[in-house]
Amino acid sequence: MKKQLAMLLCMTALLISCGKDDDNADSQCNQPENAVTEQNAGSYDKVLAGDVTSFMKEYESFSDVRKYYFCAAFSMGAMSVSKPATASAMIGYFLGLGVVKYDRGIDDETYYAFDLGKNAFRYEAVVNHILDSKICENIMIDAADYAKSKKYSTEYLSDKGHQEAEKIVEYIKK
Repeated sequence: MKKQLAMLLCMTALLISCGKDDDNADSQCNQPENAVTEQNAGSYDKVLAGDVTSFMKEYESFSDVRKYYFCAAFSMGAMSVSKPATASAMIGYFLGLGVVKYDRGIDDETYYAFDLGKNAFRYEAVVNHILDSKICENIMIDAADYAKSKKYSTEYLSDKGHQEAEKIVEYIKK
């Protein structure tokens, strides 16, 4: 299980780092053309391409569960930059928390939000807006408070998230 989580973190970090220099993104990342991030690149460019208004319009159209998965991916991405070991340990926790709080895991609709949250790091204006507005901070604090009020253990949530992490790996393989 730890190897799979570490692999998911590495894949997430790799995908986040891809596209930092958009002119060289394809050659640096060498992703297959049918990768999920490539399939959705056009929609990400429209939603995230430094246009905070477009991003907020898309984000506000999300259901609460989609906002959560967007913020879970965004938060894991932020952690992977500063504390990769912490991010690796938190993958199962964040995904499991989504399952227990919203009674919904990763599917086509929630994966889109998750993937968008992961790809947000390619767009500085959007990242700055998310951080300045504390959009994800508030959602993640609310989710953590929910887990605390229900007295869910970290181990329980991580176990719940393991299956969701496998689903993400399958989406990435597509």
